[in-house]
Amino acid sequence: MGGWDSLRVELRRLLAEAPGALVEWPDPDSERYEKRIWIGLAAWATEIAASLHATYGELVDLHVGAMRFPGRELLVNVHSLQLRGEPAGDAGFEVETLAPLVVRTGHDARRDVLVTNRTARAEVLISNGELSAAVVDGSGGVVGRFVGPHCLARKGFEVGPQESRSVPVLIGTASVVPELGYGVPPGEWGLVVELDTEGGRLMLASSLRITITP
Repeated sequence: MGGWDSLRVELRRLLAEAPGALVEWPDPDSERYEKRIWIGLAAWATEIAASLHATYGELVDLHVGAMRFPGRELLVNVHSLQLRGEPAGDAGFEVETLAPLVVRTGHDARRDVLVTNRTARAEVLISNGELSAAVVDGSGGVVGRFVGPHCLARKGFEVGPQESRSVPVLIGTASVVPELGYGVPPGEWGLVVELDTEGGRLMLASSLRITITP
């Protein structure tokens, strides 16, 4: 079984050869003395996780997407599994796609959507730079989320009365349903965009069609 000296060499290799696979990891140039070393990987990086597990065993505490590897214990909090808010349409808001939404399983993507404000007053949508969203199944249950670190900088998007504007949304396809695997499986799913206003209103847009590919 490998130790920290060989693991840090492996981490450097992954950073160079597998961009995006490592989400959170210890500094390879540091000295580590803990019994288990925590490593977070993207939901698509299951083969990398399997190799690390086979080589380093109990030395590494592996998290892949929203789950522990290899046991698939869900690690996200209960709020990530729920959608909270009033229907955006009832509040006078609409969200539409500007182009077909296509994302690879286990990967994250940033896409622009068109937000329309049909009310008589301007609203500011607050975010960390992109609107949040959840991948849902046919019954509206949450099956996928973005689970990586968020930018802490707050950014608002003002949408004037009777106006539309393009706004970026962050799409994550890390599965939050262990039975589905670490990434939401390929196929046709729904995407619910969450609208959080400066005034404290929470709204959920109607589900958009999203295609998840292998």
